Amino acid sequence: MKTIQTNLIRSALVLLFIAAGASRTLAYDHDGSGWFDNNHQHHAFIQHNGHRGYWDHNHSGVLVFITIG
Repeated sequence: MKTIQTNLIRSALVLLFIAAGASRTLAYDHDGSGWFDNNHQHHAFIQHNGHRGYWDHNHSGVLVFITIG
């Protein structure tokens, strides 16, 4: 019984992380030259370590470089 509960909790956490990641991915739109923020302002893509993309941050202040392929 404890194994089933542990597996259900792990599955719920995985689904939560997937949903949170999908919501962050869908939060911004982009075109060929840049991305649009929540205020519909256009920001040009940059190059970082040989990758094209932009910097994003969450509410805690953590910066993440989003690579656009």
